[in-house]
Amino acid sequence: MTSRKTVAIIGSGPAGLTAARYLARAGYEVQIFDKMPLPGGLMMFAIPERRIPKARVKQQVEELEKLGVVINLQTKIQEGAGEELCDKFIRKRVALSELIQNFDAVLIATGAWRCRKLRIEGENLENVTTALRLIFEIRLRELGIIQQEPPLGRKVVVVGAGRTAADVVEELLLRDCEVVLVYRRRLEESRAYREFKDILRRFENRVRVLECSHPVKIVGSNGKVIGVEIAKVRLSEGKMIVDDSEKTFVDCDMVVEAIGEEPTPPFSPDVAERIGIKLVNGKIQVNQQYQTTNPKVFAAGDVVLGPSSIGDAVRTGLEAARGIDKYLRQS
Repeated sequence: MTSRKTVAIIGSGPAGLTAARYLARAGYEVQIFDKMPLPGGLMMFAIPERRIPKARVKQQVEELEKLGVVINLQTKIQEGAGEELCDKFIRKRVALSELIQNFDAVLIATGAWRCRKLRIEGENLENVTTALRLIFEIRLRELGIIQQEPPLGRKVVVVGAGRTAADVVEELLLRDCEVVLVYRRRLEESRAYREFKDILRRFENRVRVLECSHPVKIVGSNGKVIGVEIAKVRLSEGKMIVDDSEKTFVDCDMVVEAIGEEPTPPFSPDVAERIGIKLVNGKIQVNQQYQTTNPKVFAAGDVVLGPSSIGDAVRTGLEAARGIDKYLRQS
């Protein structure tokens, strides 16, 4: 049976694209809304080509368009949300409540684009950036959207040891930077240890690793970074404790914070109650069908899970699409 009911999908990352394919094949009119100049989310603008070829993402998008999916780019859906990474490409803004009113169902798949910060002295100095922002600007250059890559330092301190940190370290080394990697645990405890092992094997002479360490101050001169004070970290009663009594100074001219990302729902916490969607620790709360506390609205991907794998995002996108299909057939 074919239905002409309508579904709006906010975000064109793996969760959004997966859901769009399922729902379009089920006969729904599907529109995707994304603030970026190209669809694909982090697959297009963050993950390296060697892991996810851009041609594969473009092929997925072309297949969706053949199914009749309408993709609205450079369009930000928001309800009280502040400015975020990538907002400079926005040409149109639409209130989330307007989308909820005009479509039979809405899927939020806006991912995790907000970078965590160290919250230490010197963080606002020139040449202090976040991993996601740096990777994003590098990808923009590769895709031909901007003409110049971001300015890089000669010697860069990268804080963190997750997959995004590994991607940043590799990009810096490929551009002839020296890297000091600072991680609060032992590197072998990192979720990206396999990636770092490969990087260290290929670039062993250009990477210095400071394990069980954490920056306590970014030092500058004339507004620019000249180094970082690093303290040792010790384990006490199961907690990581920064020991300020033992510090090391590392000279550098750039700092990259790679300590993780946070979900970015298209609404601020103060308006969540008004639109009937509940947040828990910054993530959108859903039931087993990925339905939010507003029955018309579903959510999937990193905005529900927090930063996760592509596979997990695809899985939740599929489950959310099934939930939407069930909801619309019963409504």
